[in-house]
Amino acid sequence: MKRIVLSAVLVFILILTGCTLLPWVKDGNNIYDWFTKPVEDAVYYYKYTYHNNFIDISDNYEFKYLDIDENSDNIVVMVNNDGTNRYIVADRDENLIFYGKDQFFSGYSEEEVYLEAPVSIDNTWLYKNEERTIAAIDTTVEIAAGKFSDVIKVKVMGDDVDYTGHYFWSISKGLLYSEIEYADGSYSRTELIDIHE
Repeated sequence: MKRIVLSAVLVFILILTGCTLLPWVKDGNNIYDWFTKPVEDAVYYYKYTYHNNFIDISDNYEFKYLDIDENSDNIVVMVNNDGTNRYIVADRDENLIFYGKDQFFSGYSEEEVYLEAPVSIDNTWLYKNEERTIAAIDTTVEIAAGKFSDVIKVKVMGDDVDYTGHYFWSISKGLLYSEIEYADGSYSRTELIDIHE
């Protein structure tokens, strides 16, 4: 009887504190559930491609994860993007994940918001002159860097419908792939091609 009462009290406490006995169950309202701290000193290699009727550009760049700091308000990851330090932040107060030049969220025009809670199908937020909508959760995508099954697909649509696209965010690896197609037939793509951890 004591074990049953003790178990019931433990379950009640877990429910009250928002914890789960099932670690694979994600809370759509807790942005930390959708962000995994990267390995410090890891290097992620990306390929960027742009095409239109006049030019084709292809360039490789890298993100090196320099410093990781976690506190009660946010998880701040400093990355070096080919000589420029930037931040990828899971911000608990704002309940979003963003990339920017500062570790504090200052508004949607300054930082690129990758995910905003609640993380659920059809959740939509604005980023500059575009609308971003979660199209799929726990999907699988295969890219040059490998196959990933912890992926969120986000649909992107320009305000003036000049372009549409999508990107894939991996809970464990971050941005995997993005593609934007413009009304004039041009396009841009970014793809994670390799990881050194």
